[in-house]
Amino acid sequence: MSDEKDLEEGSYIDGKGRTRWHENDEISLRLLELHTFLIIADYPEDHATRYPWLAHYISRFPEPMSDLIAQDRLIEELPGAGKVMAKIIEEFVETGTSGKLEEFAGDTPRTVVELVPIPGLGAKTIKRLYEEVGVDSLVSLRSAIDEERLKGFKGIGKKTLEKIEGYLDEVL
Repeated sequence: MSDEKDLEEGSYIDGKGRTRWHENDEISLRLLELHTFLIIADYPEDHATRYPWLAHYISRFPEPMSDLIAQDRLIEELPGAGKVMAKIIEEFVETGTSGKLEEFAGDTPRTVVELVPIPGLGAKTIKRLYEEVGVDSLVSLRSAIDEERLKGFKGIGKKTLEKIEGYLDEVL
């Protein structure tokens, strides 16, 4: 196992001793954000399901995505990544966003992506929170909890609510 001084720039060792890449973590988060906007925009769910799977795969990939792009190995190394997905990943690496993300974010407040990293919240629940309760940010989520507007909200039980509140306590 390598120690910290032997790590390549931009990498770190996770809790299981694996080398991980900050760049890949960022791409993974952008894919989850894109997935959330797709679900809110009623994109066909059977097409949207590949985004979280690929986000997970990329976050654990042993090389940075920029290396795969530079070596023209992206499509060959990432299962299920065709030309469209490769273009999206390349755009994320180069610009931090993608045309597809910008297109599907549409009229949805960009702050809704603040909800993506919260444990226990998936894209469908975020969509319902946004549409049914008007939650579009961490601040509005805190207000909804404080005003007890999430009582009886399907998909958010006591344990999930505790996780959400713990997360909010840390970040707000």
